[in-house]
Amino acid sequence: MNRTLEEAWAQAGNAPDDPGLREAYATIPRCPIRLIACPLVKDVNQGGLVRLGDAFRIVEVTLSPEPDGAIDCSGNRGALKAQPNRWIPAEQSVEEAKAAGFHLVAVTLSARAVPLAQVTWQFPLALVVGAERDGIPPEIEAQCDASVAIPLYGLVTSLNVATATAIVLHSAVEAYAATHPEFEPVRWSSRRLMGLPKADYSDSDSRLTSEG
Repeated sequence: MNRTLEEAWAQAGNAPDDPGLREAYATIPRCPIRLIACPLVKDVNQGGLVRLGDAFRIVEVTLSPEPDGAIDCSGNRGALKAQPNRWIPAEQSVEEAKAAGFHLVAVTLSARAVPLAQVTWQFPLALVVGAERDGIPPEIEAQCDASVAIPLYGLVTSLNVATATAIVLHSAVEAYAATHPEFEPVRWSSRRLMGLPKADYSDSDSRLTSEG
């Protein structure tokens, strides 16, 4: 919900669910995951990946420039402002992640891929994704520490890149949260779903504090 809608909501006599969250959001720790996208061909997926990055509050999304220079970040619902992102060739992003000590995992249906359920996630983590049709270039997959795929039960052999990324990201973030209890959802709607108390963002220096 953008600020204009929040103001209209308040003018109608409704209190915002998470007062102070927008102001404090930049100070709240993120899950140590980088999402690295190779050229996607269908550039409409750009916005979907950025939105996913914010949905799971990861540290960064890097989008590789498309061969034709196309940019279409529709569907991000404002996440471009909230989610750190860069336009950078996938090869360079992979090199940066390796140098920074990230464990690189390619999301691709290749001969070396293991089923998602068998993955033991290591952090900091960099997930590398590619186009649905062309996948991840072999030279980039070769630089990754592991490859993972999602077993499917029908005739189709692959998922849309944003759909596959959502499934894999959820698995990785859940694994991280299981061993880092301080990593919690920021929105009250999700906190309530998980049985967590409402958060107080009035003091941005506190980052994330819970009301008992």
